[in-house]
Amino acid sequence: MSKVDVNIGLEFLQKSFMPQASPLRVCFTSRSSAGAWQIRGQQIAAMRSNWVATSQPSDEDIEQADLICLVKKPDIRVIERARQMRKPLVFDIIDSWAQPEDGLKCHNTHEARELFLPVWRQINADGYIFPTWRMQEDLGALVKNKVTIYHHYWPQIQKNKIRSRVEVIGYEGADYLGEWRSRIEKACRERDIRFIANPVNYADLDIVIMARGGVHGNFLSWRYKSNVKLANAMGSGTPALVHFEEMSAHDTDNGDVMFFTDQPGSFERQLDRLINDHSLRMHIHKSFLSLAPCFNIQNIVEQFEGFFLRIFENQRNNNE
Repeated sequence: MSKVDVNIGLEFLQKSFMPQASPLRVCFTSRSSAGAWQIRGQQIAAMRSNWVATSQPSDEDIEQADLICLVKKPDIRVIERARQMRKPLVFDIIDSWAQPEDGLKCHNTHEARELFLPVWRQINADGYIFPTWRMQEDLGALVKNKVTIYHHYWPQIQKNKIRSRVEVIGYEGADYLGEWRSRIEKACRERDIRFIANPVNYADLDIVIMARGGVHGNFLSWRYKSNVKLANAMGSGTPALVHFEEMSAHDTDNGDVMFFTDQPGSFERQLDRLINDHSLRMHIHKSFLSLAPCFNIQNIVEQFEGFFLRIFENQRNNNE
């Protein structure tokens, strides 16, 4: 996801929502400036009037907060100051490993546990937010207090109109397609379809593609990356054609995600099913929109808030 997209989302939230106060004052912070921080830090914080998001929290920011939420890349100095002030810490694990380097080192769940355990022990948070159920299922035993909270879709997203003819298919995000890109482009040329990357709006697409290849087609990325692309497909009602290794799509699939495999012809056959059946695309559109409220920012923020309250109460009870 480009920084332009997330900046537009934040601007949309600031103009469109009147944030209410939370029972807790929360400070979100990260050393990262990536999209994950902007979505899980800045956009989430914008939904409550007494939540702040800052990459360099002052002592006053930490002192005024009831809880600190570390996103993606925590600053050890912030952790130390928060501990000195006896503030509860929550770590949002989203995209918190070196990519693709760590992904190339880990080939199974055992190796993933060996990678994350020492990092999480050093952070020693009071609560952990997993981006997908699959990651919590694999690694949740390494920590005590945890929850799975999925990505919300773009706040500014528009609903797809589902045109009668498929003319454009696209891919959103950095170019992690690897070998899939040439195959997708070839299929598009043969069918007189345009392929675009990083659309301004999902509603500009007739079908969205989700896949990873090359160095980015690895165990950690396939298994633990977030659902953000599929959330955007659901939020806009855009039919999605997804590589079967994308585990977050399996986690959030409502039965209408179209999967393809590495087998010769699998991608092309699934693409043709969508191209040739307008009623199928309309069915997926309606099905996705019916599930979309689960992934709107209001719902996701309530999940954050509920978990924060739980962690805050745990610490208060432990200190009594």
